[in-house]
Amino acid sequence: MGRDYVYLGKRVPDTGKKGLDNLGEVRGIRDAIIEDRRKGKIDSRTAASRMNLLKLVVSRDSDFQGAKKQKALSAVDKGIQKLKNMNRRKKAGSSRKGRKSRGRR
Repeated sequence: MGRDYVYLGKRVPDTGKKGLDNLGEVRGIRDAIIEDRRKGKIDSRTAASRMNLLKLVVSRDSDFQGAKKQKALSAVDKGIQKLKNMNRRKKAGSSRKGRKSRGRR
């Protein structure tokens, strides 16, 4: 039983050679992960894991070398940062809602 692709070929068109091989596909997968997180389809931990896996795949893939690899890794890093910012905003609004302040102890 092989592992099915979650994004490539289903939500992100697989262009060029079969598999992850260009910057457009990397950006498409990054945006799909962020959109799934925003809609609540996946939790923050799953989104972070998928983004880290994307970064690992790009860093080890022979199709990405030199400047192309740096651009792809930069795109994934921007996605990771965006996920972190999304998580901070959600936590900031609901962390102490309805509680009285206890002050310093």
